[in-house]
Amino acid sequence: MSFCAVFLRLRRGALLAALCWLGMAASSAQAGVQVDALRMEPQEGAGVLGVLRHAAVLAASRVAQVEMPPWDAAKAELLQTDGARQIGVGRPLASLQTPDQTRNLLAWNRLPNGGRAAALQWAPDGAYGLRLGVVFTALPEAAVFRMYASPQAAASYEVTGAALLERLPLDPATGVRTWWTPDLGPTPVLEILLPATVNDAQLALAVPWVSQVVVPPAPLAQAQADPAKRLSNSCQQDVNCQAALLDQRDAVIRMVFVNGTNTYQCTGTLVNNPQQDQTPYVLTAAHCARDQATASTLQTMWFYYSQTCNSESLADSHTERYGGARWLATSFANDMTLLRLNDAPPPGALFAGWDASAVPLGAAAAGLHHPHGDLLMITKGRIQELASCYIDYTVARPPLSCAPQAVSDGGFYRLAVDSGGIEGGSSGSALFVDGRVVGTLTGGENWCPAKGVVYGRLDQAVAGSFSPWLGTLTALDSSMAAPVYRFHIPRSGADFYTISAQERDAVMAQLPDALHYTGIAFYASVQQRPRMLPVYRYFNPEVVAHFYTTSEAERQFVQQYHPGWYDEGIVWWVPAQGGDGAVPVYRSYQYSTGAHHYAADLAQRDAWLGNPDLLYDGLAYYVWAAP
Repeated sequence: MSFCAVFLRLRRGALLAALCWLGMAASSAQAGVQVDALRMEPQEGAGVLGVLRHAAVLAASRVAQVEMPPWDAAKAELLQTDGARQIGVGRPLASLQTPDQTRNLLAWNRLPNGGRAAALQWAPDGAYGLRLGVVFTALPEAAVFRMYASPQAAASYEVTGAALLERLPLDPATGVRTWWTPDLGPTPVLEILLPATVNDAQLALAVPWVSQVVVPPAPLAQAQADPAKRLSNSCQQDVNCQAALLDQRDAVIRMVFVNGTNTYQCTGTLVNNPQQDQTPYVLTAAHCARDQATASTLQTMWFYYSQTCNSESLADSHTERYGGARWLATSFANDMTLLRLNDAPPPGALFAGWDASAVPLGAAAAGLHHPHGDLLMITKGRIQELASCYIDYTVARPPLSCAPQAVSDGGFYRLAVDSGGIEGGSSGSALFVDGRVVGTLTGGENWCPAKGVVYGRLDQAVAGSFSPWLGTLTALDSSMAAPVYRFHIPRSGADFYTISAQERDAVMAQLPDALHYTGIAFYASVQQRPRMLPVYRYFNPEVVAHFYTTSEAERQFVQQYHPGWYDEGIVWWVPAQGGDGAVPVYRSYQYSTGAHHYAADLAQRDAWLGNPDLLYDGLAYYVWAAP
């Protein structure tokens, strides 16, 4: 993240306002592709949205308590334990079924910056965690939502209305968006902050459902149980009690998500791609997640393994991310789904290598998984045969049905298990051959050791549904585009642009009065691709405005004649020419303020031509008008 670009900086986990700007201080996939693993390195500013902010303090002066009716703990006995492991049950909230009920409960207080804040707290009986099903019928982009474990918590998860609008799918039948908040504990607080520019009519929300976690996390459950019965399946093997795949364990993720109103747990794996660009792609099973509604609820646990062999303590490096994911594709023929996380993985995470070749029969293989929500376990065996399996996704608990005989072109590997087992929660976990992912777990019999275990084939999924993301570099097209966001700066009359959702949300949360968010301006690429040009950004502290250019000659001019401008480097990439949906962005210079203005709208360009205070600069560069 640049020094003055968005006037914020991430340093040791805290966002610090930068004063300089205010003048207060001076082709298609091919089968057989192999991709090596890549270790995640620390990145300044990465993952801002997905982690807890330790600098956040509850701004609301009063926290209203939400009435929770008594809970029938016997309902926990109805939980599904196989496949995607159910750990939570949906509960309706009669007191917050409508926006009017919620509005009546909110107690707003005025903030020093003119904005307002209100907070609600839930405290259900018998809960190990709680996720709120917040339904928006009207959601202002400038709103900020914070989740705290309690009113006294020293950290919060923070997200803006703009991020939620971007991530949450719109229900076409009802016209609403539903946000399942992250699980921070059994007594969460939801705080809502509105800037002075937003009125009550622009926000309408209800919380008709919560999803209550009714089983304890694995380490807590183990501590409460007889140590001799630490594992529900006695043949499970702690990954830290052997030497295989110790690097690959840092790619495996314990996944928690909401489907309908119930909470489930599966296993996923962070995988690399041929571009080696640290895009956070995650493989899991289709019966765990196969649409955007589910992907948006994803909460991930990293380094969820024992401190030492057979220890009941989590590794000290354990951490979580709360920002959900983007659903990319599902290969139903292989029961596999590919997701892209909205947040950067933690430093030290491994982008696992993978092999899109067909695995020979008899090859040694091993799976890394979280059975029954436990710490990371390993199952070892060999590829026995190719199998043909069918999953009925139309039912709530899709059964697995596999033909008893081998099939030459089957979409699954049948694994003959030598040691270890599988259980509910293992679903979606990766199968490794020679250290590379070759498939994901669909299911099998929970014997000890496991029998009849089948994994979806990655080679078939990469050659088909996953080819745009895990295949070799494809021709440039607008599907590679990401939104570029625009803010208006009243002080200078200029606009600020960023392709970073982290920058966007940081500015909206920290400087709502100084910069006014106006939405998506156009689309560009976050990384270099063929036939693309870099866009460089400079900050002029005297004018309080930014300058954007693709021209090397203009860069040299700025460096020679404006050395006081901050060079913020490449901010995004754009098409080198028009076509394939690419449209021109025009630029003008304002004499009275010294600021440059940018627009892809022809009517605005024509208005510039008739304004004597503006010098029309012509074409700045090309962008995509739509993704």
